[in-house]
Amino acid sequence: MKLVERYLTLGGSGEASYRELASKFIGIAFPIQDEVEFKQALDGIMRDHPSSRHFCFGWVVGDGGERYRANDDGEPSGTAGKPILRQLQGAGLTYSAVVVVRYFGGTLLGKPGLIHAYGEATRLALGTAPIVERILMERCLITCGYDRFDQVRNDVHQIGGRIVAQEFTEQCSATLELPVGTTAALTSKWELGGIQVRPQ
Repeated sequence: MKLVERYLTLGGSGEASYRELASKFIGIAFPIQDEVEFKQALDGIMRDHPSSRHFCFGWVVGDGGERYRANDDGEPSGTAGKPILRQLQGAGLTYSAVVVVRYFGGTLLGKPGLIHAYGEATRLALGTAPIVERILMERCLITCGYDRFDQVRNDVHQIGGRIVAQEFTEQCSATLELPVGTTAALTSKWELGGIQVRPQ
């Protein structure tokens, strides 16, 4: 399996409307960590739009975008969820979701019309949301003497990692987040200096 060290996701929410004949499609894009968080957001959107009958969606999670789902929510099969998901995957996004709320205007759009409308509402919504690049991190725990802790701190900041937690007793201990792929080299360097490293 290919190691994905960076990924694209939404850095915030975005919203846009698209009209097709008399129907209105409201695309709402937002970042998520997992399906549970998505369901909570969907519940909130449904409460905000009590008179709509269709809440179609697509979401993608996983560092490599390996988990995803699309839902037509009563629209003809393949006309809503798939176009939404296609836009998300086409943009290379993960940990991201789009819900498109439809207000029916009384005119049937047909399958091609629905596919276009849901895809366009999604594209417009994604266009209003900030897209950011994230670096994959892995955690480890270090233990060292006070005389070595400055070296650890400098090394961590130099490679774009961060100290999540630290404790100073007889020795220094800290939980670190390091970019994937950097831990092995740092571990070799640190252990030569008497710094203990344990993966978490």
